[in-house]
Amino acid sequence: MANDVITNDESQTFVIAEMNTARFMFRGAGRDRAAARAAVLRAWQTHRNVLLSLYPDRTDSIPDETQMEQHFTIYYQEYALDGGYRDGQRLI
Repeated sequence: MANDVITNDESQTFVIAEMNTARFMFRGAGRDRAAARAAVLRAWQTHRNVLLSLYPDRTDSIPDETQMEQHFTIYYQEYALDGGYRDGQRLI
């Protein structure tokens, strides 16, 4: 699959999106903030679907992914491939 190799500058970085709710931490990764955000919100959507399968009466009290940023902040961390980090700071 040599055609799948990415050769632009974005291939050298990735982003982690993190959303902390009252009980859980959700993380998503992507090549940029938009992709990482979409991944973390898909994780929330999957989690919500499981909860609603167990507690269908809570549909109104468990927000869907389109409303999550009204309740919780999504934080982003950008990393370079092959970089070494401590507490979010690149060391090498």
